[in-house]
Amino acid sequence: MELKKHVKTAIKDHEVTANVSGEDLTQTELLRVFAVKKVFTDVVFKQCNFSSSYFRNCRFIRCDFTGAIFKDTNLRGSQFEECKFLYTAWEKTLLDESFLDTCLPSEENLARDLVRSLRVNFSQVGNYEAVNKAASIEVKLTGRHLYNAAYSNQSYYRSKYKGFARIEYGFRHAKWKALDLLWGNGESVARVAVWALVAVAIIAVALGFYYPERGVVDAAGAAISVFWGVRTQQDVHPAFLVPATVIRFLLFGLFMAILVKRLSRR
Repeated sequence: MELKKHVKTAIKDHEVTANVSGEDLTQTELLRVFAVKKVFTDVVFKQCNFSSSYFRNCRFIRCDFTGAIFKDTNLRGSQFEECKFLYTAWEKTLLDESFLDTCLPSEENLARDLVRSLRVNFSQVGNYEAVNKAASIEVKLTGRHLYNAAYSNQSYYRSKYKGFARIEYGFRHAKWKALDLLWGNGESVARVAVWALVAVAIIAVALGFYYPERGVVDAAGAAISVFWGVRTQQDVHPAFLVPATVIRFLLFGLFMAILVKRLSRR
């Protein structure tokens, strides 16, 4: 087995005292490096290890962090402009959740991998709002990736996903879309609430046709009562009670599943 020694240059226990521009720090280990309110411009941080370092309120412009590893590092208040974060790994690093809005790669599969790593990282540091935000973004990126794998004409997707694989991803996207419309793939309480309102409206219309002597207000009130299981079989025909009960339990189950998912991230 042929091996090549791989030793990273180490910068340990140093403070950055001036702005940095145009330096190549590829495969450098930054251990307990300290910088506050400094500007890093066109700096290459490829495959760097950031360990127990402190870069607070710094500004990174067009920096390349491809393959970098961040561990026990503080990046609070730092800004990243036109930076690359492909294939990066994150662990117990303090980072503003706005990073999710401005620093994701344009390739949705790479962006999804980065968001997954950040979701775990945010959970480790106790930022649960960012965890939920990352989970929602991850769901959207998954859907976009499935769609492109099935239908995009981009050369990358058409060379990688062909024939039956493309059909498979078409079915997977259809499944994802159906679940997204139903409950946002486990991330949207609002969509469950909307479907509950839709169910009540449909029941109200059906009651209006079945009991034409009732007015609109009475039919709407009866629909709400039927949906929540208040009306008995003597009040309303079973043809309305059974579907309403099934829909109620289904939507309630989805609602509880979303709550459990969110609470389990804490």
